Formats: sequence, C-alpha cells, structure tokens
Amino acid sequence: MKANFIYSNLNPCGGGERFTLVTMKAVAEMGIDVDLTTLENPDLSKLENAFGKDLTSIMKQVRKINVLQMFNEQSIDGNITDNNYDVIINTHGDIDPYYSPQLSKTIVITYCHYPSAKSFIENKDSNYFEYHLKVNRMHPSSLTSNIGSIINSDHSISYLSSVDKRTVSESTNNTLEKKNYYIKWVKETYDKMIRNSFLITNSQYSRKAIIEAYGIDETIVLSPPVAVNNIRDSLDFSLHSKISSEPRNNLVLVICRIEPSKRIENAIYLAKLLKEKKIEIKMIIVGSLDPFYQKYYEDLKRLIIDKDVSGIVTFKINASSEELIELMKQSKVYFHPREGEHFGISIVEAMSAGLVPVVPSIGGPSEFVPIEYQYNSLEQASQIVASALDVEGKERQRISNSVMRFSETNYKRQFQLIISKLIYDVNIEQQYNFPGFPPIN
Repeated sequence: MKANFIYSNLNPCGGGERFTLVTMKAVAEMGIDVDLTTLENPDLSKLENAFGKDLTSIMKQVRKINVLQMFNEQSIDGNITDNNYDVIINTHGDIDPYYSPQLSKTIVITYCHYPSAKSFIENKDSNYFEYHLKVNRMHPSSLTSNIGSIINSDHSISYLSSVDKRTVSESTNNTLEKKNYYIKWVKETYDKMIRNSFLITNSQYSRKAIIEAYGIDETIVLSPPVAVNNIRDSLDFSLHSKISSEPRNNLVLVICRIEPSKRIENAIYLAKLLKEKKIEIKMIIVGSLDPFYQKYYEDLKRLIIDKDVSGIVTFKINASSEELIELMKQSKVYFHPREGEHFGISIVEAMSAGLVPVVPSIGGPSEFVPIEYQYNSLEQASQIVASALDVEGKERQRISNSVMRFSETNYKRQFQLIISKLIYDVNIEQQYNFPGFPPIN
C-alpha cells in the first residue's frame, strides 16, 4: 500500500513542516510506503538543524520524492497516473491545490489548517502564487495553463518599433489570459479538493472558518503534534516533579517564521510600549527566513531602530532545535503577535517549557491558553507581560502540564485511527466512543 504526501516546500522549517514529518512517520509506522510530492527538493541538513536527526530520519524512509515544477492539471494527473497511489494525504491543504477526477477511487485526506487559499485566490494574492505555488519560475513562452510572470511592457515599449510594440502587446495579452486561466483552474481545483476530501483541521476556530467558507460541517478537529515530551524532558519537567529551579531572565520570546502574515511588527510595538512603561525586558524573535521575505526582514530591522528599541529587541534567525530549547529555558514569557492564528504550535512548545503565553483572544490558541493570558490590544498585552514576569514555578508547572494532550504520541495514535477507519474499515466509533466520527480533541 502506497501513500503520497503533498507539501509544496518543507524547507521553511516551521510548524506545518514539522507537522508533515510527524504525520509521515505515523503512516510509515503502519507499514505503508510513503512518497512525497513537492515543489522544492527537501534540504535535509536544514531540516535536521531545525527538527533534529530523529524526526528528520523519516525522509530516509521516503520511497520516492516527486518534484513538480508547479501545481497544474498536467503535473497532477501525471503524478497520479505514474504512481497509482492508494492514499493521498495533503498536509498543506490550506495552500496546495491538489485534486483530479482520477482520484475518485483513491482515499484523499486533506489537512486544512485554515481555508486560506480561498481568500488568496479571490484576491489574486501575488505572494500566494509566486512564493507558495512557485509560478514565477515559469517563462510565459512555456506556459500552457500556467500563470507565468507578467511582462512589464510600459517601460520597454518606448524603445521598440510599432511592429515590436504590437508583438509585445499581443504577448502581454496572451500571458494575462493564461494568468486568468490558471487562477480559475487553481480556484476550481482547490474547491474540488476541499469538497471531495476527508477533511481534518487543527482547531474549532479553523473548523468554523471551513463551515463559513464551504458549508461543510463534517470536518474532524485533530490538533497537530507538538514535541512537548522532548521539551519537558530537556528542561527536566514531569507531571509530578517541581519545575526546574534554574533562574529565568526577563526575556520575552517570539517564535514564528519571518514573513508578513505573522505580523511580527506587533512584537516591536509591544517592546516600545514596555520600554515606555519602564518595564525592563529583552525580546528575542526566533524564526526561519526565506530569501523571498528578505525585504520584510529588513523593514522589521528598520522599525526596531525607528521605535528606539534596538537595545531590547534582537533576532535569532534559523535557530537549531537545541538553541530554541535553550532560549525557552531562559525565558519567562512567550508573546504571539498574530491575531487569528489557526492553532499555534510554537505557543504550545513555549507552554510546555513553562513560559507564560500571551496571545490574542481571537484564534485557535484561545481554545487552550488560559483566558487571563489573552489580550485584545497591545496595551492589554503589555499589562499581561508585566505581570507574567512575576509568575512563580507552580503556575509554570501547571501551564506545562496543561498541554500534554498535544504530544506527538497522542497525535500519531489518533491519525492512525483515522487511516485505519478509512483504509481498513475499523469500527473505531464503538471502540473509542466516537459516534458518527465527530471531532477528535
């Protein structure tokens, strides 16, 4: 039996990428052959640095890596026809459009972290098409149903003859038509994928968004896996022992990929507020950085200077898993800058390390973060951070214990139950009291 995992690019090394590796491991442990279909060859050294050798070792068990030039009808149909998979598992179902009528007899599982692609497509979001779907790599002359890059003819035409001008104009119109065709194809394919998959998502917040976007209410909620046990073991936590007595610093940790959607500027504004209140803290922003977002990173560094917090805020780019755990060990507070986060793996990681989480009241984290640590404004966040600096070990232990349910072991067991139900028709409703197979959480 063969399973094909869909994930456009594992190299950003964020929560979604780690989630995919754990899911691949869960499926491989069932004796199912695992393939990966992606748009970028995985960088094993980068994955090992971010996630450790143990988790990354699943890549050595992958039978075949299919690297597509882009997602389009021809490449998807070819991928399906050439490999005859029994199961398709799209762990990037918030982004990657992967569907074909050929899959009508194949088990298709889509883990939709949030129906983000729907709004990206409707708004013709350039970051979505160029960064996530990699369409900027294709030249217009090679396009069939691809988007390509749009010719910037306004500047160039002034140097051309009238005949050349007409040629460029026709080429531009042709490329625009192909762009619109591809956008239409992506929308139709993504919609069909959502409507013709066994849907899983990460929180009730995301489940409600899927209902609102598609009217589908059968989606299962299965929280993603977090390395809570590894982190707790590294910091010598247990359910029964006292929290580590090693002193922590007045350090506020921010963990997220360096990209605009993460709203990292809010962390800088928070640092400015804390400085104005004369609350002495240091803030470290830890995250992976793709060259595509280099300009955003430079803008953030300029903002730090403009807000006069360069003595407070620093970046740690592409930290290893060991470096991240060491930073969590030293820190008192975790701050999440983005409202509407779908789940928040880094939040759970920080909580497992005993950090006080300070998160927006809107989003998936509100389902597991105590309400006293949720904020509605940066002013309120600054007040919570100030008080969190004095939180003692007993409360940190309680915070750590509260996220044990998000362990990799629990996730893998529940995902394997779903696979068993779909493939082997195991009666898990009766065994685990899941009548009608409702959300597992």
